[in-house]
Amino acid sequence: MTDAAPLAVFGAGGKTGTEILRHAVRKGIAVRAFEHTLPEPSDRVDNVEYFQCDVLNDDFSSELEGCRAVISALGIGFSPSTAIDPPPLYTEGTRRLVEAMSATGISRIVVISAAFVEPQPSVPAWFELTARPALHNILEQMRAMEDLLERATGLEWTAARPGWLLDEPYTGEAVISDERLAEGCFRCRHADLAAAMLEFVCENTWVNAKPAIARPEADRFENVSALKAELGID
Repeated sequence: MTDAAPLAVFGAGGKTGTEILRHAVRKGIAVRAFEHTLPEPSDRVDNVEYFQCDVLNDDFSSELEGCRAVISALGIGFSPSTAIDPPPLYTEGTRRLVEAMSATGISRIVVISAAFVEPQPSVPAWFELTARPALHNILEQMRAMEDLLERATGLEWTAARPGWLLDEPYTGEAVISDERLAEGCFRCRHADLAAAMLEFVCENTWVNAKPAIARPEADRFENVSALKAELGID
C-alpha cells in the first residue's frame, strides 16, 4: 500500500477524530472518515470523504478497500450510565475493525486507550481516589482492547495512552513516553493526541507499543475542581 492511499479514521466526528482529520488535511493526507452519526455539513472537515458507520453492527469492509491504515478514535463519553455499563466500543468495536482489516489486507492500526489503565506515578492522588473508581468499567474495556491487539496475528498496532483529555488548542509539545506518563505530565490535549496518532501511522513509529502522551498544564486545568466539573461530579 502506497503513502498516497487514504487513512481510515473511525470516530471521526468526535473531538480527537475531528482533529485527526484537520491535521491530515493540512499535511495533504487523504482520509476516509467513519462516524456513527454524520456531522452536519457545516461541521465537517473540507476535503474529507465521510461514511456513516455503526462499527458494532455494519459491514464496512468494502469502504476500507484501498486504505493503508486504520486510526480508531472511537470513545465512550462519561456519564453515570456509561460508567456503570459502557457499550463495547473498545472491545467488540475494535475486534470488528481488526476483522475488517484482515479481510481487506490492512495490517496497521492505531487506537486510543488511556494512560490510566495502569497505575501512573505522576498522577495526583486525588485523581486516583476520585476518578479512577468512577472510570473502572471503561478502563477495564480499554485494558481488554489492548490485550486483543496484542494477541492478534500479523497486526501492527499502537495503543495510544493519553493522559486526562483536554479540549484546548494544539501545542505540538506533548511528551511521549513508553507506557507511563512522563514526570509532571497528567493531561493531554485532543489536538496533540491527534497529531501524535497521525505521526505514529505516517512515520511507522511505536509499533506494537503503548505510548503515553501528555504535557504539563496550568493548574486551572489540573486541579480537583477542574476534574470534578468535567466529570460532572461533586
